[in-house]
Amino acid sequence: MARKNIFQQLSSNRNFVSEIQRIDKLLEDKGGIRIEIMRKYIDIDTKYESIVTFVDDLAFKGWKYRQNCIDCQDMRETLGFDKLLECDEDDEIEEEDFLSYLEYAANILNLAETVKLKQGCYYKGTDIYHAAKMNVRNVLEWLNYEEKVFENGKKVIITEKNPAATAVAEVVDEELAYKVIQYNHYILKGDTETKKSILLALGQELEPRRKELLQIDKDLEDGIFFMLNNLNLRHNNKSRNDKNYKAAVAKMDKKNLEEWYDELYQMMLLAQLELEQAKRKEKVKELKEIITEKES
Repeated sequence: MARKNIFQQLSSNRNFVSEIQRIDKLLEDKGGIRIEIMRKYIDIDTKYESIVTFVDDLAFKGWKYRQNCIDCQDMRETLGFDKLLECDEDDEIEEEDFLSYLEYAANILNLAETVKLKQGCYYKGTDIYHAAKMNVRNVLEWLNYEEKVFENGKKVIITEKNPAATAVAEVVDEELAYKVIQYNHYILKGDTETKKSILLALGQELEPRRKELLQIDKDLEDGIFFMLNNLNLRHNNKSRNDKNYKAAVAKMDKKNLEEWYDELYQMMLLAQLELEQAKRKEKVKELKEIITEKES
């Protein structure tokens, strides 16, 4: 067996407890942020701070997503990260806990970027700061997750990578874009009620373009709206007393129903992309006519 070089060994030795401990150490390192105070273009004072101290002093209390937490440490304790960070490398941790910590770290790093210092001051992220950002992104890459930023750069959520969802989020309004991305959020696994609300919002977006979609892909249009009407989404398909009762749906367990919701979500993403492609196709047609007309 060929011996692995040190880079291959580091890449294959992925212990998630170790990874979040490394990231936390970088966030707490005293040399994470450098604030330089300028007077008449002369550097007269240089102050080094940890990333969490910098955020606590200049951004955290004004962050609307802090709920009632008063600083980063309070947020860590509220979310139970102190116990998580005390785990040994051999301890098993829940995937949700691990991703939750990464989302916290991503938001703290993002908050640091939103800080606006007083006139005459500026700050630089040191190598420690950039290492923290790189470590978060590397771990997310290993897990096939990514960061998505919303609310004018004030909120970061961690979601599974889904190129179709990203493409759709770019062509719908911001409120719906957030829901499209949110559907892939790790915390929504098993949450059929929230997924249901997102599917209904996507269905409402598609409804006015139903005839257009029918012309593009009849089977897709039929499948989407059949499922919206018969999977306990738009109507109560589970209650025997309801006119929309469907025995097969009533018998479905939560896991099976969620799997169908996930299928519908992918179909609705495809529908949005096909509608966008239809508009693009018309533009290309116009371009061809312009070019051909000039040549003739």
